[in-house]
Amino acid sequence: MGVTTTDVETMIDHASQEVGVLWPLDRAVAVNPLLDLIGHDFSEAVSQIGMRLGIDPWPSRVHLEEARRRGLNVTEPTLTDSTTAHRPPTMAERVVDGGQRRIDLRSIVGQILLQTALADDARPEDFAQRVCGVVESSSSWIQISRQQKMALVALLKSNELEQLLGSCSSWSEAEMEEEMARHFARLPGWSAWAKWNDCWARRAHHAGLSRREFLTVSLAVDLAVLETAGASIPAAPYPTVSTRWQGGRERLEMLELAVHGEFIKWLAPRPGVEAPHPRFQIVTCIDVRSEPLRRALEEDAEVETFGFAGFFGVPAMVQPSSDHEAYESLPVLVPPSALIEGGPTPTVSKSEMVAAGATLAELTHEPATMFALAESGGFLATPWLLARSFFPRAQLASMPLPGTWHLNAPDQIKIAEGALRAMGMTQRFAQEVVFLGHRSTTANNPHFAALECGACAGHAGRPNAAALAELLNDEEVRAGLRKVGISIPDSTRFLSGEHDTTRERVEVDQASSAELVSLLERASNRVALQRVDASHHSVSSARRILNRRARDWSEVRPEWGLADHAAFVVAPRASIRGIDLQGRSFLHSYDPDADGDGSILASILAAPMVVAHWINAAYFFSSVAPDVLGAGDKTLHNPVGDFAVVRGDDPDLCLGLPRQSLSTGRRLVHLPVRLLVAVEAPLDRITTAVHASQMPQHLIEGEWVRLIGRNNALDEWRVWIPGVGFGGQDA
Repeated sequence: MGVTTTDVETMIDHASQEVGVLWPLDRAVAVNPLLDLIGHDFSEAVSQIGMRLGIDPWPSRVHLEEARRRGLNVTEPTLTDSTTAHRPPTMAERVVDGGQRRIDLRSIVGQILLQTALADDARPEDFAQRVCGVVESSSSWIQISRQQKMALVALLKSNELEQLLGSCSSWSEAEMEEEMARHFARLPGWSAWAKWNDCWARRAHHAGLSRREFLTVSLAVDLAVLETAGASIPAAPYPTVSTRWQGGRERLEMLELAVHGEFIKWLAPRPGVEAPHPRFQIVTCIDVRSEPLRRALEEDAEVETFGFAGFFGVPAMVQPSSDHEAYESLPVLVPPSALIEGGPTPTVSKSEMVAAGATLAELTHEPATMFALAESGGFLATPWLLARSFFPRAQLASMPLPGTWHLNAPDQIKIAEGALRAMGMTQRFAQEVVFLGHRSTTANNPHFAALECGACAGHAGRPNAAALAELLNDEEVRAGLRKVGISIPDSTRFLSGEHDTTRERVEVDQASSAELVSLLERASNRVALQRVDASHHSVSSARRILNRRARDWSEVRPEWGLADHAAFVVAPRASIRGIDLQGRSFLHSYDPDADGDGSILASILAAPMVVAHWINAAYFFSSVAPDVLGAGDKTLHNPVGDFAVVRGDDPDLCLGLPRQSLSTGRRLVHLPVRLLVAVEAPLDRITTAVHASQMPQHLIEGEWVRLIGRNNALDEWRVWIPGVGFGGQDA
């Protein structure tokens, strides 16, 4: 049966629904690997991906043991898993699967894609030609015979994907689609990279790969092996075996009952703690790493803090004043509509920066070169390598100055108003208001972007913070805001700063008052001591430890990032001020009194909550399937160009987070539970917000997240029941 191009594109879309999405390393964001299954119930989608990839996608007994070690009340499940899933084979794997005929087709396809991606840039534009060139020039790395190699090249040179599928003429379109899904599942990393290029890239990547190209190579390898083995095309793919994981689901429910129960106790009803008129207001990212800093800052009664997505409502591309290329600094769900220009001004020319020291310093943070550095640098690099190994703190002195950032946008007043209303800051302005972006300083870390601001597409948030501060200091913008009911006193100054989450350092504009600088230093010192166990260290020793972790290129755990998070709280700060949430909760400010129509709450559930869910899902699946949906052991990682890593001799691209981001090696740091979303607002308004757009409705009704709500700080929390809503059940 012949298939048209339209048929094939439709089949590709359907067959790749179980494929995740892999962002390039320099803008890596945490993402739900089951993103396209979000319309399914959580349990159904998780079981589906478990059968497709041949993994157990649920928490294990090890996770229960860690929970008990923490003093949580969890017991062994009463149900047991019925069977273990195996990845359904592709057509050639069903034939060439035994004895002397066994061939590792997964490795062959992965190696071809890997070598093609790393081939010289001066290569033919046609993808099939590039692959043929790689195969023809290969020697020992590709484990197929010369006859199979010749058959593969012949297939690629003379056939499009439609013709290759035509070989399976006895199959229905549904059966061809199932075969495609099996090829995608064979190499989920490369499939996810292809999906990003097809569905998410706003501009082409130099190592781009489409899903069509991936399938062409994968299917051609299978057909070439069948042809040279003298085997015919087998019957259509047989159905996968249904697998039940009752025990895994029960373990998850036990973990969530215990972990979520902790948060519900911490957030128990109590009178709100309203701060007096503040002298300082500090807006941080909703990131869980900001929560300890906010608590430390609020030990001073004159301080009020806010939580808002770290792009600060400025949906912009950033164009540094140096010769670096522009990048997106906003949630990946949103297209940019503004431009931020400026930043640090280089003190030397580009030609001078190519000096050995500067070059080597930059190579340690470039994924394409960091692991090759020691091998290629030779004796010339020895003094510098010794300095980096034994005196890592000295490298911190070369960090760039903040610089000045300017916003170019068609409607600056609209951006300013939207940001202030969304963060609940429309009156009672302090003398100094600081927008505090965040960044992470690490060395020799291919996954560095995963520690940066997720709301800024894996980049530092300083440019967005600085651009918004400049905007709100502008007299014309303030005049425009007065017309829409937001009056900013002449005495109020907006400032920007940056929280380095690895070093626990906070830097602010030079225009900041001495009192503000001192306040931030005291607070960051308290958090630094907490990070290293205050009972055994002074502030200076804590600083030395954190600085070493930041620039020591042998450090595999520079910081824990968002590990062990479990909740997303949307509430007025007065309701939770002073509560210790242990750096485990996203905190989004929300003023119900300023949101009569519920539009702000609806936008919070439709965007920041979705980003928090992506992060939660990335940590969840990296924990339960660390070698398939996680990146495995990072000490075995080797970068592939500038867009991904492979682990050891496995040619598939790594997905998710490394084990070192989840575990100390002796114990687990992150427990895989779904995100607990706690919203303080009138319950009917929460209900309306849930149903205002499709994504939050899928997440909440499909139980991808757990929702609780209460009308005010004195009320008990109520549990959202899918299909019912807040049906009267207390949390």
